[in-house]
Amino acid sequence: MAKRKKRSTEIEAADHKVAAPAVWQEQSSEFPGRQLREDLRFQGGEEGFDWHRYFAAAYRYKWLILLATAVGTGAGVVTTRKLYQYEYRAEATIWVEDEGNVSRNRGPLRSGLLLNAYSWIELLETYAVLEEVVQERRLYLTFPPGDSSLFNSLTLKQRVRPGAYRLEVDGSGKTVTVSTQDGLLAERSSPGDSIGADELGFEWAPPAEDLRPGLSVDFTVVTYRSAAQQIKERLNASIQREGNFMTVRLAGSDAEEVATTLNAVVERYVDLTAEIKRARLTELTGIIQEQLQIARQNLSAAEKTLETFRVATITLPSEPASPLAPGLRMTRDPVFGNFFDMKIEQEQLRRDRVELQSILASSVSAGISTDAIEVIPSVRNSSGLVQLLQVLTEKHAELRALRDRYTDEHRDVSGLIDEIDDLESVSIPTALATLLSVVTAREADLEDRIGLASRDLQRIPPRVIEQARLERARAIAGELYTNLSRRYEETRLAEASSIPDVRILDRAVAPKSPVRNQAPRFIFMIFAGSLGASILVAVLLDRSGRRLQYPVEVTRDMGLTILGSIPRVHRRNGKQDERDLHQAKEAFRAIRMSLMYAYGGPAPLVVTVTSPGSSEGKSFVTSNLAIAYAEAGLRTLIIDGDVRRGRLHRLFLTARKPGLTDFLGGAVSREKVVRETPYPLLSFISCGTREQQAPDFLGSTAIRGLLDGSRQQFGVILVDSPPMAAGIDPLLLGSVTGNLVLVLRTGTSDRRVAEAKLEELDRMPIRVLGAVLNDVRSTPVSRYYYEYSSYYLPGYEATDESSGEEDATRLLPGPTS
Repeated sequence: MAKRKKRSTEIEAADHKVAAPAVWQEQSSEFPGRQLREDLRFQGGEEGFDWHRYFAAAYRYKWLILLATAVGTGAGVVTTRKLYQYEYRAEATIWVEDEGNVSRNRGPLRSGLLLNAYSWIELLETYAVLEEVVQERRLYLTFPPGDSSLFNSLTLKQRVRPGAYRLEVDGSGKTVTVSTQDGLLAERSSPGDSIGADELGFEWAPPAEDLRPGLSVDFTVVTYRSAAQQIKERLNASIQREGNFMTVRLAGSDAEEVATTLNAVVERYVDLTAEIKRARLTELTGIIQEQLQIARQNLSAAEKTLETFRVATITLPSEPASPLAPGLRMTRDPVFGNFFDMKIEQEQLRRDRVELQSILASSVSAGISTDAIEVIPSVRNSSGLVQLLQVLTEKHAELRALRDRYTDEHRDVSGLIDEIDDLESVSIPTALATLLSVVTAREADLEDRIGLASRDLQRIPPRVIEQARLERARAIAGELYTNLSRRYEETRLAEASSIPDVRILDRAVAPKSPVRNQAPRFIFMIFAGSLGASILVAVLLDRSGRRLQYPVEVTRDMGLTILGSIPRVHRRNGKQDERDLHQAKEAFRAIRMSLMYAYGGPAPLVVTVTSPGSSEGKSFVTSNLAIAYAEAGLRTLIIDGDVRRGRLHRLFLTARKPGLTDFLGGAVSREKVVRETPYPLLSFISCGTREQQAPDFLGSTAIRGLLDGSRQQFGVILVDSPPMAAGIDPLLLGSVTGNLVLVLRTGTSDRRVAEAKLEELDRMPIRVLGAVLNDVRSTPVSRYYYEYSSYYLPGYEATDESSGEEDATRLLPGPTS
């Protein structure tokens, strides 16, 4: 409402400017219409962005917009159904065994020692898993569903040429051809023979019974690695760092295919983890078996040496106490026993020191030999060194198991190699050096103690010491053999009863609905785009259209004041609609007042009424406006100046001849052509006899004399002129009267013609008082533009109190009735 009031205020201001007092005769040497229209254009150019005009354009072309939007949206729906692929996502759950949830007595190998949390995911995405699935599911091959029997035997060689191919059988059915779809490469064979093995890298022999004559099938082949990469791109797995559950998801356009492929992936994953664990246990069992064989050989050698010594010394004379019995100690004396133990220990320490020095010296060039280290007694008594050797053994077993699956460049393999190198080059040599220093210090201490006790033990036979040493060596070898036998049985049992560290908890099922459906969004975008494009086209059509539609085109583009707007009067049941009739009558009363103020000169009001083209209602406006002035008590004269096709005499039910042309030609007097009408105070001059030279009469002095004589008798003189596009008649009549009113019919008047004719008027001494908009339709758009100029309120119709009836006066017929 505020915007409408603002526009009404602007129009009223323009009306006041036009109605500024001015004496036309004093300005006859100038062209005030040009300056007036320029002022109105300037005022119209200052208006802001008119959203209502765009709304009006959309309303005018609503059916075009609806049709274009419907067609565009329908095409989008069809395109979406044909091209759009829904995305389905299947999900499976795998349980990963954690070391903290398993008893340490379960076996020598636990899941926490195999892989960490994120390495389980990396193992799932390896090609060892995915390529096996590709081969099993034949995902490297794409072909029409109905021809699956043709491709059951197709496998790929190590070197294959991927691409799109076409299988064709000639019309006779004797030649089978496989070629690239671009025709650059082709191989031929007979039905039942192998095909594609030479250049393409296929291992394929299609069944002869399926190769019917004229068959043509397109198919696509990719490498195992490429198909695995496609699965990897659609695969998503997640697991918590300290969790036990791995969630695996696979996305794709086929729900059944996605679920089946994901189940194949997790099944292959479980099998692979079991194979890796079993291979690791097998490798560890082999290493311990090799150590057990060496320990068995050492034990046999120690027993044989002891047995040989006893056989050699059994016949020797014994010491004074008693004969020396095989396998018995010579004495139970504590001093002797202490010396004997120290001597044996010293000898053993000396041997250990020599062996340790030899191992440390050879480790620089040849590395560490765990078998040689483990048989040294001092090493067996060092818990830290024993633990390092055990760790080194397990690392070697793990490295061998990993090398069966990966190359040395793999991250896990290279990391394990670095750990083994660190143990062999730093940790174990450091521990051996520490042990050597301890052994050397202990040997030196025993040397001092033995020197002190040697005088008391001179009589002890050396063979007793040797026997004790051999017995100790046999005991050590036996203990080592027993330990290795136990570990060998544990690893062999673990290998035989190996349980995978991962299990499938929930298998994938085919999803019922897609997880991401972009089709509605795509369709909505097409709908919005179609709607926007159609609205843009409607605006462009509206802008480029020649027909007058909006008041702003009159005020801003043409620079004219709008004197008023006449609504369309509809007929219902052969009669004029009462509501429309009352609105039109009030509109003519408003135009009557606006025209009086726009004229602004001395009485009488003398105006020429014209329009840019035909069928725009100028005669309708002129006749009914004349009636409005007569009803206001002003003596009114209406002159039918359309000497070419004038028809006002039919409206007033009078004769056409004699008329204006007859008077101007001098055939009759003025009194003979001025006729009374059924309307009080309203007189009428018809167009008269139609003559070829009639337009020339309009510029003669006779018509000026007619108007000058009529000024003394009438207060209002309205001249109905031919359309401006018909000739110079409106210009001649406008020059005579000095004032002109332009009738414009919305939806009919040609804007460009009107603007061109107004340019002609700017060069003539004619004042254009304004424009009357005719045939204004009652639409949501027109209500915004025209309601501000409406002077009609239902219930306030003028009535005749004496009769109690409303004013029943009807409008003279015109193009709007």
